[in-house]
Amino acid sequence: MREAGNRQEGSGTLSWVLAVSTIVVGAMWRPHHATADQQPGTGPDEIRVTSLEHPGTSVRWGRAEGVVQAPLSRVMSVVSDYGAYHEFLPHFRASRVLSQRGSKALVYMEAGVARDTLTIWAQLKIAPRQTDGRTRVIEAHMMKGNLDHMEATWEITPIDAHRTRVAFQILVDPKVPLPASLVSRENEKASKQTIGALRKRLKAG
Repeated sequence: MREAGNRQEGSGTLSWVLAVSTIVVGAMWRPHHATADQQPGTGPDEIRVTSLEHPGTSVRWGRAEGVVQAPLSRVMSVVSDYGAYHEFLPHFRASRVLSQRGSKALVYMEAGVARDTLTIWAQLKIAPRQTDGRTRVIEAHMMKGNLDHMEATWEITPIDAHRTRVAFQILVDPKVPLPASLVSRENEKASKQTIGALRKRLKAG
């Protein structure tokens, strides 16, 4: 992340970062296996937000966790429908599957930011990661795009027949002269917004 003294890009740049950060889809740490009753974020509207360090950059991951009122199968069907992300995630203009084999895909994603005066895009390699427990993990890595760096991860764990714990983690490092601390906070906000958008999508059916 490039630090700089010039802050004149102001609110337009913040909108730019926020929109990029809602792009769904990285490597992350090992999934958490504690039950919902042992963790914050178990209420129907509660979302727990944290940040994590990432080697090689001063920008931090944003991570959000919450419980959704839907079974595992329903959550997986939404999260793995990469081409439909633009239908419910804020700021998205496009989410197009370029190639796919099973659950692995190369996806083009595009967002309009700064009141649609700027366009951000990324090609993401998205694939599930095998785990030993019940948690399903989907990771995405940016292959190319107009960002310095982007990674994201979904962690999806069944609680019972009607509830699922979902965690979303995002790391975006844009090509803008802003302090790493500010970009990190936007990653946190974006992770929380993503959980909120998923809840609305599931509720709408």
